[in-house]
Formats: sequence, structure tokens, C-alpha cells
Amino acid sequence: MINKTIIVTGATDGIGLEAATKIAALGNRVGLVGRNPEKGAKAIERITSLTRNDKLDFFQADLSLVSEIHKLSQEIKNKYSKLNVLLNNAGGASKNKVITSEGLEKTFATNQMNYFTLTTNLMDMLSASEGSRVVNVASNAHIGTTIDFDNINAEKSYSAWKAYCVSKLMNIMFTYRLAEMQDKVTVNALHPGFVDTNIGGNEGSVIKSIVKFGSKLFARTVENGADSSIYLSTSDEVNDISGKYFFKCRQIKSSKASYDKEQWNQVWNLCESYKEKLS
Repeated sequence: MINKTIIVTGATDGIGLEAATKIAALGNRVGLVGRNPEKGAKAIERITSLTRNDKLDFFQADLSLVSEIHKLSQEIKNKYSKLNVLLNNAGGASKNKVITSEGLEKTFATNQMNYFTLTTNLMDMLSASEGSRVVNVASNAHIGTTIDFDNINAEKSYSAWKAYCVSKLMNIMFTYRLAEMQDKVTVNALHPGFVDTNIGGNEGSVIKSIVKFGSKLFARTVENGADSSIYLSTSDEVNDISGKYFFKCRQIKSSKASYDKEQWNQVWNLCESYKEKLS
């Protein structure tokens, strides 16, 4: 997996920046997606200085908005003739209930609608490229949670941590459902570990304050947290592996709830309906 074209979302800091750097170091062309052009420029400068790879592009988009994801998708298609890997890494968590201008709860919009919309928009491009992959950054935070499909947009109640956990469960269900549909593109998800990153920007402290995992909370460095993202995006060892969940570059089991195929379909249909409605 060298000389490939790879998109990394949320690539201007944290795990995304580390993954983009290591992927670029292998000689690949990397498209970095982020909200802030200044951070994008700094990220490209950093990666270029570390890797001597100048095959880097920055795409600006607010991934909490379906309309901006559609625009981003078209920009990617206009820029590249092929796409080998889509690494869906961007995510966030809103401390308080926030409804986007499109009417979606922001954590759901950023963490799940983002993955669904960008991936399905680019699937034709991925399918046309040999040995292509989709890699979804999820989290073991999904363990123990369930989805209330009547509260997707916090119609009944809002909990920052619950919203985050549900979005990560959806990421995994989406991964499994898409993997079953694809024979040309592999689709896998991963748990990066609990890493002290700037998730959710300035609102990221909500995750740090709510999650209580004792001394294990932030045991992994950003470098280690990016290991499975890099592995699944570039390693030949996973050429034919699809529909799996990884941690520390090894397959692990996700929660029992995540294997509910009926809910896979519910998540898919929900996202598809919102995508059509907002297109």
C-alpha cells in the first residue's frame, strides 16, 4: 500500500495528524480534511518537513453538515482520479445539546452521518480503485450502550457521553453492514484506545470529565492510538479482511449489541433517509 491516494478526515491534530504523517511517510498521496485552514496549512508543513513528501492536499469542511460533506465529496472527485483508502477519523462530542442548522443533533451528525455520507458518496470512486479500503475509527465506548431510535436527535433527552457512545456503536454497525454489501472494497473499524486528544475541540473536556477509567483512562499516546488506523490503511496483511473490529492492530470482538443485523439495517436506513432529505 504505497503510492496510493488516501483521505484522512480530522487530520489536523491528534490521531488523525499522526496517522496522516505515517501514511505520508510511506510515499502515499494524502488528502487531509479539517475545519480550520490555518491548522491545515500547519499540518501540511509539519508532515512535509518530517516525511519529505509533498504529495499533500488540504480540504476544508465542517463534517457536522451533510451539505458540506456533499461539497467535499465533489472536491475530492475533482482533485483525484482514484481513491484507494478513506480513513474516517473525524469525530466530536458536544457538551450541551446542539442541533445543527440541518436539524441533526451535532454528535450524531459529526460522528455517524459524516461517516455514512462521505463513504457512500465516494463509494463509486473507491470501487473503481484496486484494493480499496474504508477504515472507520470507532471506540470501545460503544460497549454497554444501546440505540434509542426515537432519541437520535435528543428529542427526549440529551447526555453528552450517551450520545458519543451511541454514535460509536452506530459506526461499528455501519461498518459491518457496508462490509456485507461490498465485494470490491474492504471495510473495517477500530478502537484507538483512550487517548488524550482534542476530540470535539474545546468541548472535548466533556469526554475527559465524564469517562472514569482510573489510571487506564489515557494510557495510550497519540502515536500508539493511531496504530490501527495506519495498519488498516496501509498493511498488506489486511488486504482481504473486511467487516472486522481492531485494537492494537489485532482483531477483537465488539459488543454483543453491535452484531444485531436488524439494527444494522435500522442505522443504515436512518442515515440514508437523512442523507436524501438533506441533499
